[in-house]
Amino acid sequence: MRLSHLDQKIPLNWGEAGQLAEAIADMLCGWLEAGQPQPLEIVLSMGLLVRVRGRLISRQRLEHFHHGPLSKKPWRLTLRYDEVAALMLILPTAPLAGQAWGEIQRVSLSLDHFIDFGQPLSCSL
Repeated sequence: MRLSHLDQKIPLNWGEAGQLAEAIADMLCGWLEAGQPQPLEIVLSMGLLVRVRGRLISRQRLEHFHHGPLSKKPWRLTLRYDEVAALMLILPTAPLAGQAWGEIQRVSLSLDHFIDFGQPLSCSL
């Protein structure tokens, strides 16, 4: 279901897209190399994290090959509500991204009354 009114825009300064992409890549590689079955919430968030990482890498390439003066206005990354939830899931174990995590935490507060970030997903079969 597409809920565009829950989309969040995160301002990222120059270089922060690459930091956030690397933090996501480290988490994904750690999960895939673990060799253990992962919890359901991790499995469900992998596709979302890969999608966000792809957009961040595209932005990093644009910044790398940029010519001319740098823009003073930060780039605004648009995240869907499910992508924000997936990023909040890896937040405690991925401190590599620096200041970008603070922006993600800030926008997650506006989704707090729609999504309970404190309760991990569970599946009882």
